[in-house]
Amino acid sequence: MYGSMLGLLPGCPEGLPGTPVEEAGRAEELGLSLVLGWHEERLSLWRPDGRETPLSVSFSDGKQGYRLTPERVRHERLIKALGKPRQETLTVLDATAGLGRDAALIAMAGFSVLLAERSPILHAMLADGLQRAPGELAETMQLLPCADADTHTLPPLHAVYLDPMFPSRDKSAAVKKDLQWLQQLAAYPDQQEETALLEWALGLDPQRVVVKRPGKAEPLAKRRPHHQIVGKAIRFDVYE
Repeated sequence: MYGSMLGLLPGCPEGLPGTPVEEAGRAEELGLSLVLGWHEERLSLWRPDGRETPLSVSFSDGKQGYRLTPERVRHERLIKALGKPRQETLTVLDATAGLGRDAALIAMAGFSVLLAERSPILHAMLADGLQRAPGELAETMQLLPCADADTHTLPPLHAVYLDPMFPSRDKSAAVKKDLQWLQQLAAYPDQQEETALLEWALGLDPQRVVVKRPGKAEPLAKRRPHHQIVGKAIRFDVYE
């Protein structure tokens, strides 16, 4: 499926292959630009010839851990776009879960979150990350089987969240690594796919559909939202 772009190391995910350093030479010989394997007991992606820290899913440390503090969560624009739940527990479908960062944020705000991810690599990384997630998150986040989101039978939803990714113009290494590696696993949708994705989400009849977009980009499928929550670099388009 991924041709020469990605290498699955022997024994992954059941066994433990060598460290990134040990496997780098072998991966370069095979012409692989990305390698999936185990690093510090986490299912991770890395460049065999790169110096970047291997990429894994973690909900309890680093930048994501900072975003998940209670004080931070209530100020996040995504939560404002979704509408913070007050009493009952509402369900949100993250239909493009990726590395699960936004899904964890949604869960910390008090929602029950269903995660859908069709890339088998990202799905496996999510499953690994959820096994290590703090109890309060693990109890409110459910990873659906690896498949397109429209194949699942779903309960009534408060919202559907879509982050179809977009080409990055940011040259900083911190942003470029995550986004470029993800784009190798899940390409950005074309115009027809954009339209189908948004129509499918609206067809689920949630109270709202929230779409993450670059600040200056056109709305997804060029469909005008009901309203927007705007930040410096990104915005959230809300369809009701």
